This record gives sequence, C-alpha cells and structure tokens, in this order.
Amino acid sequence: MTEDVNPGSVRPPTLLGIPSYLAGNVARATTRTLTRSLAEHGLSLNQHAVLVALRDFGPMASHEIADRLDVDRSQVVGFVDRLERDGFVTRSREAHDRRRVLISATAKSVEAERRITEAARAAGSSLFDVLSPDELAQLVRLLRKVLDAHDDARLG
Repeated sequence: MTEDVNPGSVRPPTLLGIPSYLAGNVARATTRTLTRSLAEHGLSLNQHAVLVALRDFGPMASHEIADRLDVDRSQVVGFVDRLERDGFVTRSREAHDRRRVLISATAKSVEAERRITEAARAAGSSLFDVLSPDELAQLVRLLRKVLDAHDDARLG
C-alpha cells in the first residue's frame, strides 16, 4: 500500500500506508486551523458543532446533541452553558413533557453561525488546495462513507 508514497516524504513510509494514521494526521492539521478560526469568533470547535446541529435539526435535548455529535453527554452541558451565557442558545421545558429540557438556537446564534461556518469553511480549505475539485469531492464522499458506517455501528 506504500507504492504511491512520495519518496521525499519526511514521514515513515510504513505509516503512510495506514489509513487511520493518514486520517488522524490530516484531521489534526485541519483542526488546528479550524480551531484558530473559530477562536477568532469566540467559539470552540464543539460549541460551533452544537450551533450547527441546532440549525440543521432544530431544538433538541442535550443527550440528543451528544448522540448526533458523538461526544460524551456530560461534555455537552458545558458547551451549552457557555453558549447560553453568550446568548447563543436558550433552554426551555418541553410543553408536553416538563421533565425534558430543549436547547434552542437564538436569533443571535443563527446569524453568527452562518458567518462562522463560512469562515470555518474558508480556513479549512487551504490544506486541500492540492486537490482538484473532483478529488476533493471524492475525498468528502469517501470520508462520509466511513463516518456513516461508524455512526450506523455506533447507533445501530
């Protein structure tokens, strides 16, 4: 599997033949850039993910957010606490089940999330400039396929 490895690479060729090594290192590189971009907007990666989940799926309980983002349920409380303090989300009791607390995006977060997501897309794209648009689309399809299989196994 190492036949396509760049002979001038600084990394061990054996590791470059291990998909999880490659994926992990690309993830770390892109996450550093994304984290810096989000910090400029006062958000962590996980806080941004919560806002995006609320935009995509609407109001949810914290355990639903955790399940959709594949993060520990106990961590979501901290993410939501900070977002609530900053005026990005509200908590409210569900009308038909007063025990259930829903997290909802505020108007402030809807506007901010759109801007921040665009900035995050732009920040993360520079590492992928070496790929053609078709290659990038193929990479996204393949990564989604792997992640979808992981989610099916995790939730199934």
